[in-house]
Amino acid sequence: MQPRESGPRGPLNAHLLIDAIVQQTMVFIAQLATSGGVRAPLAQVANQVFLDLSTELHTQGVSKKVIADMFGMALRTYHRKVQSCRQSQTEVGRTVWEAVFEYIRSREPVAGAEVHRRFVEDDVEVVTGVLNDLVSSGLVYRTGRGETAVFRTAAAADFAAVLQRTPDAWDWLVWLTVYRRGPTTESEVQHQLRGTAEQCRGALDRLLAEGRITSEGEGDERTYASARIEIPLGQSHGWEAAVLDHYQAMVTAIVTKLREGAASAHLGDLVGGSTWTLDVREDHPLREEAVSTLARLRQQVEDLRERIDAHNAAHPSTESCERVVVYVGQCVRGA
Repeated sequence: MQPRESGPRGPLNAHLLIDAIVQQTMVFIAQLATSGGVRAPLAQVANQVFLDLSTELHTQGVSKKVIADMFGMALRTYHRKVQSCRQSQTEVGRTVWEAVFEYIRSREPVAGAEVHRRFVEDDVEVVTGVLNDLVSSGLVYRTGRGETAVFRTAAAADFAAVLQRTPDAWDWLVWLTVYRRGPTTESEVQHQLRGTAEQCRGALDRLLAEGRITSEGEGDERTYASARIEIPLGQSHGWEAAVLDHYQAMVTAIVTKLREGAASAHLGDLVGGSTWTLDVREDHPLREEAVSTLARLRQQVEDLRERIDAHNAAHPSTESCERVVVYVGQCVRGA
């Protein structure tokens, strides 16, 4: 079976599709947040989704008043929500949520009145909303109410494994970002991955020393680029980057298709994707051919990539080239 989009795309179709995609995305995030027995804190995810979606809508020319209405908010409420997700006026470089959480963690137990005095430069309603969000998420415990409230963070052991990414994981994620977005600056890498300056700079320095990326220029204008990134099969290192790259490739293909206004698929398409479901029993004569589809396609594309790389090495050129991004996935499920 090969599902294929057809018919006109109107508001109703878009609404149904958004609901289904959000549901599947939440399944994906929940699986990542609990993989390996780790319980990753997710309280900030909702805020980040809101901010990123608002930014993207604004980039596409939608006014703030209309965006607020799309979220079912009054314009004033929308502005406050955006402000709480963006950088704190008290601690530059951090969102109010991040800054308040770190302040409580470094000084616990801390009175609510003290938190408000520390973040006096930020909107009092925004700070109050962040405190309530931290408590409701389970990241912070509160004793008392109002001016007598005292806050402390949950046990550090619950979150220590996920509050910081390992240097190795950061190196792979930074390498992927440089490869996909290069030439790019350090600040752009930091913005894309939402890491600290130290994390991104350390990863860039290590990647340069290992010859995985190159750089040009000096200071803030220094740019980084990479001709390739390869995560060998069977290697656990770089798993995060491999998952992100596959997800980005799929989303980019779908978004590009939507932007082109295409509502159907054709065999000659240069942009798009297809899904087939092959129903086979254990004794089916074509079962082995069906379940080996992923391995076969991997080998075919890998052979093609090696031939392309060999030709490019033998015929170097300074002209820019097209990048054909191919993603392949397979899942075998029981009846």
